[in-house]
Amino acid sequence: MEAERRQVTVLFTDMVGFTHFSERAGEEAAFTLMQSLAQLMEAAVRDQGGVVHGFTGDGIMAVFGAPVAFEDAPLRACRAALAILQQVKVDGSNLEAKHRMRPQLRIGINSGPAVVGKVQGGSDAGVTVLGDTVNVAARLQALAEPGSTVLSEATYRLARGLVDVTFAAELPVKGKTDLQKVYRLDAIREGAARFDAKVHRGLTTYVGRERELEKLERGLNAMGSGIQVFDIVGEAGIGKSRLVHEFLGQAVKETARVLIGNCTPDGQQTPFRAFIEIVHRAFRLAPSDAEPGVARKLDEGLQGLGLRSSENLGLLVNLLGLKATEGALEQTPIKLYHSRRRRSNLCIRQI
Repeated sequence: MEAERRQVTVLFTDMVGFTHFSERAGEEAAFTLMQSLAQLMEAAVRDQGGVVHGFTGDGIMAVFGAPVAFEDAPLRACRAALAILQQVKVDGSNLEAKHRMRPQLRIGINSGPAVVGKVQGGSDAGVTVLGDTVNVAARLQALAEPGSTVLSEATYRLARGLVDVTFAAELPVKGKTDLQKVYRLDAIREGAARFDAKVHRGLTTYVGRERELEKLERGLNAMGSGIQVFDIVGEAGIGKSRLVHEFLGQAVKETARVLIGNCTPDGQQTPFRAFIEIVHRAFRLAPSDAEPGVARKLDEGLQGLGLRSSENLGLLVNLLGLKATEGALEQTPIKLYHSRRRRSNLCIRQI
């Protein structure tokens, strides 16, 4: 590919105590340990659409946004970082039994412009990512506590509203004149979408789209005659999410219960992802809920809707990837639910 300037997010990892382990256990043991860790880290990066551009001896350098551009590259990098740390934690006992060491990682993430291209000639030359963005990401991972991820201010600004962070400190970074603000990544907000980040930062005054809002309001008023469905179609950035946001805030806020599910790039491998989000919000399911608690909330919610049955409960439990009660789905016909109540609905699909 031709060298070009791209907006990217760069992730660096570093294994804590690697030099001491290599000295104590030998180069062969260190190499074997890094093979295990590299496979784990590369899988997490690849799942989020990133590319591992190199191994640093005791870690990796991964890039999100090149060669394939992503509008949510910072969020993808944050997801990959948390997935790496979680997988290291889950596999810690196995890794310790195999390598006689329980590894810990530091991760640093930075976003900004970089030059992407081949430095060397020849067909076997690899693509390189160069620039201050890469250098700062490498410095940041050295500032992270073992088992944690730190974000630069640039990455935090782009992911704000989508992630939970803790301000760590203003720290000196080699090669930078000013102190750099550093944030510890704590979690990804459940169900957060890119537009949520814009709302968090603050929206400008809404103007125009009176005709579109009027059509949506007419659909809301016509719900008594049956289901109303609107498809909102347009180019990226034209204002589809803002239109829905304004409609829900102005017309629906006090007159209807709103259930929302999002299709996100990272959820392409999850069937019914948007509907699963709706179920989580409708039945007030929390990530910390244990399986019995989830089943209880679903059962109580179905009872309130007049849809309580072992069949419907089994379908929802199965949809969420949990084990349904034995026999609940054995005679289930092809249908989602049955109800003796007639319900009115307004459905907005944003494409």
